[in-house]
Amino acid sequence: MNLTLRLALVCAGALVAAPWARAAILVNDTWQDADRTTPASPTYSEMGVDTDADGDLESAWFINNNGGSNSTQQGSIRINPPTGSMNWTTHFTPEGTPVTLANAGDKVRVILTFTPTGVSASNTSQDFRFAVVDTPAGSRLTGDTGPINGVYTGNAMFANMAQTLGTSNPFQLRERTNAGTAPILNSSSDWNNLLANGATTANHGYDSGTSYTMTWIMTRNGSGGLDFDVSMRGGTVDGDGESRVLFTDTTPNTFTFDTFNVRPSSSTNTATQFDITRFRVDFNVPEPATAGLFGLGIALLAIRRRR
Repeated sequence: MNLTLRLALVCAGALVAAPWARAAILVNDTWQDADRTTPASPTYSEMGVDTDADGDLESAWFINNNGGSNSTQQGSIRINPPTGSMNWTTHFTPEGTPVTLANAGDKVRVILTFTPTGVSASNTSQDFRFAVVDTPAGSRLTGDTGPINGVYTGNAMFANMAQTLGTSNPFQLRERTNAGTAPILNSSSDWNNLLANGATTANHGYDSGTSYTMTWIMTRNGSGGLDFDVSMRGGTVDGDGESRVLFTDTTPNTFTFDTFNVRPSSSTNTATQFDITRFRVDFNVPEPATAGLFGLGIALLAIRRRR
């Protein structure tokens, strides 16, 4: 085999072997140190570096009990929502360094694994809400409280949590429409752009003691839009073990994200206890050099054919 052909094959092999050469794990926390408050303000996130050598890549969590309770032990955060609402919030990047999907193919993935206890038998609410947003400067949390007023941008899932799914949109993707200063998920009227639904009313929902994993993927596409793939997997949720929304937003309100917020609006309409066992955020950027290698390989093969 001559040198030209060898170089062409090496370039083509590089394209296959390393399509995501610039992937980064920003957070991967399983609370092995039994501490949800590190790293301290204003850092918030270890941003891919295990600075305390505990085996986790951490981001601090802020919880407003509002009559409920929470505790952290090795391997989990245990949260008992009140009869009213509460918020769980984490800033997964430090201030001023958000995840920005600047180019086509840029992708962020957020994963939350939890086990509920005391799941509502049935209700018709969308009281299990979670959001991935950009928090404006000056609105970041520094202690246990709910999100403060700010001009947030991003998206949210408004979900029904019950043993039998009991609303017409049990897993609904929304976009924030209220640009005014208000907390993230306090009002459904702030999220009036209803994008898509990914579960069916009257299907089986959630079970106590069953582990569920929410996976939220956003990818910037070549047309300047944002592709969403948001799923909830576990047990027999939605009848087959998965609720899922696939949607392309051609006019997203942001490509920048740094905050994850969960807001169960009541224990009676969600569950009386949640054990969160994993939180992870990945940021993938296609390696520009890969495209260059592919082009070089094609050119070398063309030269060989001419010869």
